Amino acid sequence: MFLYKFQAGLCINLVSFQQYIKCKKQVCNSMQKKKILFLYNGGTIGQIPEKRGNQVILVAPKDGKEFRSACQPVLEKFSKEQNLEIDFELVTTKDSTNMTPNDWEKLIFRVKKAQDDEKYDAVGIAHGTDTLVYTATALALALHGKNPEKSGLRIPVCITGAQNPVYEQGGDGKFNLENLFRVLNSSIEEGVADVLVNFWDKVFLGCRTLKTSEKNFDAMESPSYPKVGLIDGTGVHIYKNLLRKKENAEEKLNIAPKFGRGVVSFELAPGIEPSLILGFITSGGVAAMILKSLGEGNVCSEGEFSLLPAIRQSTNEYMTPIFITTKFVGGNAVATHYETGYEALKAGAIACFDHTDVAVDVKVRWLIGNGICSSIEEFRKAMKTSFAGEVTFLK
Repeated sequence: MFLYKFQAGLCINLVSFQQYIKCKKQVCNSMQKKKILFLYNGGTIGQIPEKRGNQVILVAPKDGKEFRSACQPVLEKFSKEQNLEIDFELVTTKDSTNMTPNDWEKLIFRVKKAQDDEKYDAVGIAHGTDTLVYTATALALALHGKNPEKSGLRIPVCITGAQNPVYEQGGDGKFNLENLFRVLNSSIEEGVADVLVNFWDKVFLGCRTLKTSEKNFDAMESPSYPKVGLIDGTGVHIYKNLLRKKENAEEKLNIAPKFGRGVVSFELAPGIEPSLILGFITSGGVAAMILKSLGEGNVCSEGEFSLLPAIRQSTNEYMTPIFITTKFVGGNAVATHYETGYEALKAGAIACFDHTDVAVDVKVRWLIGNGICSSIEEFRKAMKTSFAGEVTFLK
């Protein structure tokens, strides 16, 4: 009887000891500083005023010293208040209008190194707003990789920008910058492993984001996918059910970092001559063409301005894929609801569903650059496939 009581007591004490150790580990983990790599990648948020003639314009600084100095109080604040260890690093100071796929690749490899070699818990990026969503989409596709079922990204990557420089009082520069670190901190705690965009009081999935205003503080939107987070007076609320998670990530990060050339986009309007479109194809150097359609994938299909013969010749004779997207924010280029869209697909065009027009452009370059598609049918299948959450395909 005594032995039984002793054994029962030992079991209870052992369980209590295990719970104590578990709690102690949790406390220790919460006390450890979260390591964040903060990359300055140019844009309005860090630009400085300069007088040219009778005008004062914003120009890219020669280096990142002034921007870093302006950010330092914010970095110190979050180091103390949220236990973050933030390392500042300059990538470029240039205006985002001058960004190219070469800049995307540089960031992709930097994030990979930050995660795999330097063991950062997150990467934050300050970026110009004009091409921010292009970079976000490129990062999402490249970091999640070719296999839509697997991803080796194990940390959150968040990009922000601003309509005003961080030095300007009453602007959105400092506001968005501070929220960048709040979003990253919350994303780390929630185990998020995805590419995000924070702007004003919202958080978006990177590959679903569009810029919708050149002056409003509330300048970004996600027209075909829900917001993945909200920032209000009570803090940052991350909707992790809409995001990829660290617990599901692969051990190895297999990036797909290349982006092909020769992708041309046309915004369709009444009276576009088919010879113009076909001329690009026949002159050589065009690997793919994107038609931003009228409506949900509709193109002119009758008379001298019918684009159907040009689509048919481009795809059948020149083996050049023609992608049909929409120029309307929130549109869905299924191209099967109207005859004008149905006939375009029948002629050989490829529907892009609810990709943003930005996502179509970046994704097509990505598919070409990484050798994922080598035929029109493979491109057609890829545009129905979500590699990074960029499309919702409903059969």
